[in-house]
Amino acid sequence: MKPSPRGTPPTPPGGGLLGRILTMLAGAVLLVAAFMFSLVALGVLVIGGVLVYAYLHWKTRHLRRHLEEQMQQATPQREQRDGRVIEGEVLGGAEYEGRPDPSAANPAAAQLPRPADGHPAEDPRDDRAR
Repeated sequence: MKPSPRGTPPTPPGGGLLGRILTMLAGAVLLVAAFMFSLVALGVLVIGGVLVYAYLHWKTRHLRRHLEEQMQQATPQREQRDGRVIEGEVLGGAEYEGRPDPSAANPAAAQLPRPADGHPAEDPRDDRAR
């Protein structure tokens, strides 16, 4: 480097027009190389991810079949419990008016279990039942 007079910045070697053109060309080459490397790296990652997914999918096929069989066996058991399946969503605290509340008419009858034969349960304190 040449000594420069006081107050002016030193000029770098090759600071002329040719040096600037070479610097821009080198930067462009590095930018293109970095872009190509990123594309190759992205392709390797995508292919690797697909291979890992395919491997795990293949290795867990027996587990998926077993779970599917269990779900198919559980569905008829749920439907056989009470004979009906009700699916829905509760939207609010609606009161049901279809059946009157048995505890309102006879508080003792609400405590008795419902018989399996479908006939109304008898109140043990009822004198007319004897």
